[in-house]
Amino acid sequence: MSTQDRKAKAQAAAGTTGRGANVIVVAGIVIVLAMALVVGGVIWASRDDGASTTGTSQLPDGVTKGEPIEPFAAAKPPKDAPVVDLYEDFRCPVCAVFEQAAGATITDLAKDGKIRLRVHLKTVIDSNTGGDSSAVAGSSAVCAADEGAWEPYHEALFARQPQQETAEGFPTDAYTEAAKEAGLEGDALDAWQQCTDDGTYVDYVRSVDEASFKAGFKGTPALTVDGTRLQWGGLVDEATGRMDTARLEEILTSGEVPSELEETP
Repeated sequence: MSTQDRKAKAQAAAGTTGRGANVIVVAGIVIVLAMALVVGGVIWASRDDGASTTGTSQLPDGVTKGEPIEPFAAAKPPKDAPVVDLYEDFRCPVCAVFEQAAGATITDLAKDGKIRLRVHLKTVIDSNTGGDSSAVAGSSAVCAADEGAWEPYHEALFARQPQQETAEGFPTDAYTEAAKEAGLEGDALDAWQQCTDDGTYVDYVRSVDEASFKAGFKGTPALTVDGTRLQWGGLVDEATGRMDTARLEEILTSGEVPSELEETP
Protein backbone atom coordinates (compact mmCIF):
# COMPACT_ATOMS: atom_id res chain seq x y z
CA MET A 1 0.00 0.00 0.00
CA SER A 2 1.28 3.45 -0.86
CA THR A 3 1.91 6.15 1.72
CA GLN A 4 -0.92 8.14 0.18
CA ASP A 5 -3.35 5.24 0.64
CA ARG A 6 -2.31 4.82 4.28
CA LYS A 7 -2.85 8.52 4.89
CA ALA A 8 -6.29 8.34 3.28
CA LYS A 9 -7.30 5.46 5.52
CA ALA A 10 -6.13 7.23 8.66
CA GLN A 11 -8.04 10.37 7.69
CA ALA A 12 -11.17 8.35 7.00
CA ALA A 13 -11.01 6.73 10.42
CA ALA A 14 -10.38 10.04 12.14
CA GLY A 15 -13.47 11.49 10.51
CA THR A 16 -15.76 8.85 11.99
CA THR A 17 -16.62 10.57 15.24
CA GLY A 18 -19.59 12.57 16.58
CA ARG A 19 -22.55 10.23 16.20
CA GLY A 20 -26.23 10.84 16.80
CA ALA A 21 -28.82 8.32 17.95
CA ASN A 22 -31.29 6.54 15.74
CA VAL A 23 -33.79 3.81 16.42
CA ILE A 24 -34.55 0.86 14.16
CA VAL A 25 -37.06 -1.83 15.10
CA VAL A 26 -36.00 -5.31 14.03
CA ALA A 27 -38.14 -8.38 14.70
CA GLY A 28 -40.10 -6.46 17.30
CA ILE A 29 -37.02 -5.39 19.27
CA VAL A 30 -36.00 -1.76 19.52
CA ILE A 31 -32.27 -1.38 18.92
CA VAL A 32 -30.61 1.95 19.59
CA LEU A 33 -27.71 2.63 17.26
CA ALA A 34 -24.87 5.11 17.28
CA MET A 35 -24.82 6.21 13.65
CA ALA A 36 -22.53 8.48 11.72
CA LEU A 37 -25.40 10.02 9.77
CA VAL A 38 -28.96 10.69 10.85
CA VAL A 39 -30.21 7.84 8.69
CA GLY A 40 -26.84 6.86 7.32
CA GLY A 41 -25.76 3.47 6.12
CA VAL A 42 -22.01 3.84 6.64
CA ILE A 43 -20.68 4.27 10.15
CA TRP A 44 -17.30 2.61 10.53
CA ALA A 45 -14.44 3.87 8.41
CA SER A 46 -11.38 1.78 7.62
CA ARG A 47 -7.82 2.83 8.20
CA ASP A 48 -4.50 1.08 7.69
CA ASP A 49 -3.34 -0.44 10.97
CA GLY A 50 -0.10 -1.74 9.53
CA ALA A 51 -0.93 -5.30 10.53
CA SER A 52 0.95 -8.02 8.71
CA THR A 53 -1.08 -10.65 6.92
CA THR A 54 -1.34 -14.18 8.25
CA GLY A 55 -3.01 -17.36 7.14
CA THR A 56 -2.32 -19.65 4.24
CA SER A 57 -3.18 -17.15 1.47
CA GLN A 58 -5.73 -19.49 -0.07
CA LEU A 59 -8.50 -18.11 -2.29
CA PRO A 60 -12.09 -19.36 -2.43
CA ASP A 61 -12.83 -21.51 -5.47
CA GLY A 62 -13.26 -19.38 -8.56
CA VAL A 63 -12.53 -16.13 -6.74
CA THR A 64 -9.69 -13.73 -7.55
CA LYS A 65 -7.69 -11.91 -4.88
CA GLY A 66 -9.52 -8.80 -3.73
CA GLU A 67 -12.79 -9.82 -5.37
CA PRO A 68 -16.01 -10.52 -3.41
CA ILE A 69 -17.45 -13.92 -2.68
CA GLU A 70 -20.74 -14.91 -4.33
CA PRO A 71 -22.33 -17.20 -1.74
CA PHE A 72 -25.38 -18.03 -3.86
CA ALA A 73 -23.75 -18.45 -7.26
CA ALA A 74 -25.31 -21.92 -7.44
CA ALA A 75 -28.69 -20.24 -7.93
CA LYS A 76 -27.37 -19.27 -11.39
CA PRO A 77 -29.09 -15.90 -11.75
CA PRO A 78 -29.64 -14.80 -15.36
CA LYS A 79 -26.97 -12.65 -16.98
CA ASP A 80 -29.21 -9.60 -16.78
CA ALA A 81 -30.00 -10.06 -13.07
CA PRO A 82 -29.26 -6.92 -11.01
CA VAL A 83 -25.86 -7.07 -9.32
CA VAL A 84 -26.06 -6.28 -5.61
CA ASP A 85 -22.81 -5.63 -3.76
CA LEU A 86 -22.88 -5.80 0.03
CA TYR A 87 -19.96 -4.52 2.12
CA GLU A 88 -19.95 -5.83 5.67
CA ASP A 89 -17.84 -6.63 8.71
CA PHE A 90 -19.00 -9.26 11.20
CA ARG A 91 -17.87 -6.97 14.03
CA CYS A 92 -19.64 -3.83 12.78
CA PRO A 93 -22.65 -3.06 15.06
CA VAL A 94 -24.72 -1.43 12.34
CA CYS A 95 -23.97 -4.37 10.02
CA ALA A 96 -25.56 -6.67 12.60
CA VAL A 97 -28.69 -4.52 12.71
CA PHE A 98 -28.77 -4.25 8.93
CA GLU A 99 -28.52 -8.04 8.78
CA GLN A 100 -31.54 -8.38 11.06
CA ALA A 101 -33.54 -5.79 9.14
CA ALA A 102 -32.68 -6.67 5.55
CA GLY A 103 -30.61 -9.85 5.55
CA ALA A 104 -33.47 -12.26 4.95
CA THR A 105 -34.82 -10.16 2.07
CA ILE A 106 -31.46 -9.98 0.33
CA THR A 107 -30.69 -13.65 0.93
CA ASP A 108 -34.04 -14.87 -0.38
CA LEU A 109 -33.67 -12.82 -3.57
CA ALA A 110 -30.18 -14.22 -4.10
CA LYS A 111 -31.27 -17.80 -3.46
CA ASP A 112 -34.13 -17.39 -5.93
CA GLY A 113 -31.72 -16.07 -8.56
CA LYS A 114 -33.49 -12.71 -8.76
CA ILE A 115 -30.28 -10.85 -7.96
CA ARG A 116 -26.57 -11.63 -8.18
CA LEU A 117 -25.23 -11.08 -4.67
CA ARG A 118 -21.56 -10.24 -4.16
CA VAL A 119 -20.37 -9.97 -0.57
CA HIS A 120 -17.29 -7.90 0.23
CA LEU A 121 -15.99 -8.99 3.64
CA LYS A 122 -14.23 -6.08 5.31
CA THR A 123 -11.98 -5.65 8.34
CA VAL A 124 -13.07 -2.21 9.46
CA ILE A 125 -13.23 -2.90 13.19
CA ASP A 126 -9.80 -4.54 13.12
CA SER A 127 -8.50 -1.32 11.60
CA ASN A 128 -10.06 0.81 14.31
CA THR A 129 -9.43 -1.31 17.41
CA GLY A 130 -6.50 -3.53 16.47
CA GLY A 131 -6.49 -7.31 16.48
CA ASP A 132 -7.59 -9.57 13.64
CA SER A 133 -11.03 -10.76 14.70
CA SER A 134 -12.87 -9.24 11.73
CA ALA A 135 -10.48 -10.98 9.35
CA VAL A 136 -10.72 -14.29 11.22
CA ALA A 137 -14.52 -14.04 11.34
CA GLY A 138 -14.66 -13.37 7.62
CA SER A 139 -12.31 -16.27 6.94
CA SER A 140 -14.46 -18.58 9.06
CA ALA A 141 -17.54 -17.58 7.06
CA VAL A 142 -15.80 -18.48 3.80
CA CYS A 143 -14.83 -21.79 5.42
CA ALA A 144 -18.53 -22.30 6.19
CA ALA A 145 -19.38 -21.51 2.57
CA ASP A 146 -16.96 -24.27 1.54
CA GLU A 147 -19.13 -26.66 3.56
CA GLY A 148 -22.39 -25.34 2.11
CA ALA A 149 -23.35 -23.47 5.27
CA TRP A 150 -22.84 -19.81 4.37
CA GLU A 151 -26.39 -18.68 5.13
CA PRO A 152 -26.94 -20.25 8.57
CA TYR A 153 -23.36 -19.55 9.69
CA HIS A 154 -23.57 -15.94 8.53
CA GLU A 155 -26.72 -15.47 10.62
CA ALA A 156 -25.40 -17.35 13.65
CA LEU A 157 -22.10 -15.46 13.76
CA PHE A 158 -23.74 -12.04 13.51
CA ALA A 159 -25.98 -13.08 16.42
CA ARG A 160 -22.84 -13.63 18.50
CA GLN A 161 -21.25 -10.28 17.74
CA PRO A 162 -19.34 -8.93 20.78
CA GLN A 163 -21.07 -5.99 22.43
CA GLN A 164 -17.81 -4.10 22.77
CA GLU A 165 -15.47 -3.31 19.88
CA THR A 166 -12.13 -4.35 21.35
CA ALA A 167 -8.95 -5.86 19.92
CA GLU A 168 -10.01 -9.26 21.29
CA GLY A 169 -13.15 -9.38 19.17
CA PHE A 170 -15.08 -12.65 19.00
CA PRO A 171 -14.34 -15.21 21.71
CA THR A 172 -12.68 -18.20 20.07
CA ASP A 173 -15.52 -20.55 20.98
CA ALA A 174 -18.07 -18.26 19.29
CA TYR A 175 -16.98 -19.52 15.88
CA THR A 176 -17.47 -23.17 16.79
CA GLU A 177 -20.80 -22.42 18.46
CA ALA A 178 -21.97 -20.66 15.31
CA ALA A 179 -20.78 -23.54 13.13
CA LYS A 180 -22.70 -26.08 15.18
CA GLU A 181 -25.80 -23.90 15.16
CA ALA A 182 -25.41 -23.69 11.39
CA GLY A 183 -25.78 -27.46 11.26
CA LEU A 184 -22.17 -28.45 10.66
CA GLU A 185 -21.23 -31.78 12.20
CA GLY A 186 -18.98 -34.75 11.65
CA ASP A 187 -16.47 -34.46 8.82
CA ALA A 188 -17.96 -31.15 7.66
CA LEU A 189 -17.47 -29.62 11.10
CA ASP A 190 -13.93 -30.98 11.30
CA ALA A 191 -13.09 -29.55 7.87
CA TRP A 192 -14.57 -26.18 8.82
CA GLN A 193 -12.67 -26.18 12.12
CA GLN A 194 -9.34 -26.92 10.44
CA CYS A 195 -10.00 -24.26 7.82
CA THR A 196 -10.85 -21.71 10.52
CA ASP A 197 -7.97 -22.65 12.83
CA ASP A 198 -5.53 -22.33 9.93
CA GLY A 199 -6.80 -18.85 9.05
CA THR A 200 -7.15 -20.17 5.52
CA TYR A 201 -8.88 -17.11 4.08
CA VAL A 202 -7.56 -14.36 6.37
CA ASP A 203 -5.27 -12.96 3.69
CA TYR A 204 -8.09 -13.15 1.16
CA VAL A 205 -10.49 -11.22 3.42
CA ARG A 206 -7.87 -8.53 3.96
CA SER A 207 -7.32 -8.29 0.22
CA VAL A 208 -11.06 -7.69 -0.26
CA ASP A 209 -11.02 -4.92 2.35
CA GLU A 210 -7.99 -3.35 0.68
CA ALA A 211 -9.53 -3.46 -2.80
CA SER A 212 -12.87 -2.08 -1.64
CA PHE A 213 -11.16 0.74 0.27
CA LYS A 214 -9.27 1.76 -2.85
CA ALA A 215 -12.59 1.67 -4.73
CA GLY A 216 -13.99 4.20 -2.26
CA PHE A 217 -15.83 1.92 0.17
CA LYS A 218 -14.30 3.00 3.45
CA GLY A 219 -17.07 2.00 5.83
CA THR A 220 -19.73 -0.59 6.55
CA PRO A 221 -22.44 -1.49 5.91
CA ALA A 222 -22.72 -0.32 2.33
CA LEU A 223 -24.95 -1.54 -0.47
CA THR A 224 -24.86 -0.92 -4.21
CA VAL A 225 -27.33 -1.92 -6.90
CA ASP A 226 -25.83 -2.26 -10.37
CA GLY A 227 -23.02 0.02 -9.24
CA THR A 228 -25.20 2.74 -7.66
CA ARG A 229 -24.89 3.22 -3.92
CA LEU A 230 -28.16 2.84 -2.03
CA GLN A 231 -28.74 5.05 1.00
CA TRP A 232 -30.56 2.26 2.79
CA GLY A 233 -31.23 4.44 5.83
CA GLY A 234 -33.74 6.27 3.67
CA LEU A 235 -35.87 3.12 3.71
CA VAL A 236 -36.33 3.37 7.48
CA ASP A 237 -39.66 4.90 8.42
CA GLU A 238 -39.05 7.76 10.86
CA ALA A 239 -42.40 7.22 12.58
CA THR A 240 -42.18 3.46 13.16
CA GLY A 241 -38.43 2.93 12.91
CA ARG A 242 -38.99 -0.04 10.61
CA MET A 243 -37.26 -0.75 7.31
CA ASP A 244 -39.49 -0.92 4.24
CA THR A 245 -38.33 -4.33 3.00
CA ALA A 246 -40.98 -4.40 0.27
CA ARG A 247 -39.48 -1.27 -1.29
CA LEU A 248 -35.98 -2.64 -0.76
CA GLU A 249 -36.94 -5.75 -2.70
CA GLU A 250 -38.42 -3.62 -5.48
CA ILE A 251 -35.22 -1.59 -5.76
CA LEU A 252 -32.93 -4.62 -5.73
CA THR A 253 -34.90 -6.59 -8.31
CA SER A 254 -35.39 -3.60 -10.62
CA GLY A 255 -31.70 -2.74 -10.56
CA GLU A 256 -32.58 0.94 -10.26
CA VAL A 257 -31.93 3.14 -7.24
CA PRO A 258 -34.34 6.12 -6.97
CA SER A 259 -32.47 9.40 -7.19
CA GLU A 260 -33.58 10.41 -3.71
CA LEU A 261 -31.95 7.25 -2.31
CA GLU A 262 -28.65 7.51 -4.14
CA GLU A 263 -25.73 7.86 -1.75
CA THR A 264 -22.87 10.15 -2.62
CA PRO A 265 -19.48 8.46 -2.07
